[in-house]
Amino acid sequence: MELRHLHVVLTVAEAGSISRAASSLKIAQAGLTAQLRRIERGFGGPLFLRRTDGVELTELGRHVVQRSRDLVERFDDLLATARRIAAESGSLGLRLGGVAGSLTPLLVGVVRDLLPSQPQTTHIERSCDAVLELVRSGKLDVALVVEFPQSPLRIPEDVDCRPVVTEPMLVGISTGHRLSARTEIRLSELADEEWAVPEENYGGGRLNLHLACEAAGFTPRCVHFGVDPTSAAELVRSAHTVACFFPTGQELPGVVLKPIVGSPVQRRVNLVWQRQCAAAEYIEDIHAALLRAYQERVWAQTRKLSNTGLTAAAS
Repeated sequence: MELRHLHVVLTVAEAGSISRAASSLKIAQAGLTAQLRRIERGFGGPLFLRRTDGVELTELGRHVVQRSRDLVERFDDLLATARRIAAESGSLGLRLGGVAGSLTPLLVGVVRDLLPSQPQTTHIERSCDAVLELVRSGKLDVALVVEFPQSPLRIPEDVDCRPVVTEPMLVGISTGHRLSARTEIRLSELADEEWAVPEENYGGGRLNLHLACEAAGFTPRCVHFGVDPTSAAELVRSAHTVACFFPTGQELPGVVLKPIVGSPVQRRVNLVWQRQCAAAEYIEDIHAALLRAYQERVWAQTRKLSNTGLTAAAS
């Protein structure tokens, strides 16, 4: 008998049904039924009475569930406290992460300045869902993810989230583009352009761009797919292409970034962390320092902020 078997019993008891428990555990119902029989043999008798509308605990089942909850809670507490002690002693260090293009390098620098004695590792993922799963499972402590209005994030349990800044999408065009002298560009003026766009699973950015373009009366001609900001800048410089960018505070030679009238596409950058991780006690400081660093890097280099739609979360 192992701890994972107790999790199975508790899931069935809480679901009140083998089919619902199988769905929750993401396994086939027949496989769960067979596993439950082996668990019951290990305990020496049936834990559940099977009924047409679900399952009901036997007297033995009630005893097992009650004691199992206590054991599982103690084990979870052991795991959380052990990770906290290990992180504080520097054996694990801080595990940072984020989705590509989400200012993750800024987070790395902020944490290094705040906690110089803590070793760090960084993991960049291709989707926000992947980052959130790593945080949920305790494989990452603190990370940055992005969220678009039409594609809200599904924050897992045991993961806390705090907004850092809301950024407008900017259009990157070449320095020789017909609109390069303009202060702002109407989205409809880009109806005949070829677009370079990010991956579909990158927080919903491509979907939100499509919706904004359709609201402006056209469907964007997307010809370059799955590009990161570096590749997008290269395409803009070398071809008749426009691309989506967000404020970075970094120079892009040969590319000019223009606000779109009305800021129809915006994203929110969120700081997320594992609720039980040792870094949780530093979140207030990390959030405040991250916002200051963002202001120094991006706001100081961005003119006419009122026209770009940049807003920050309260620190």
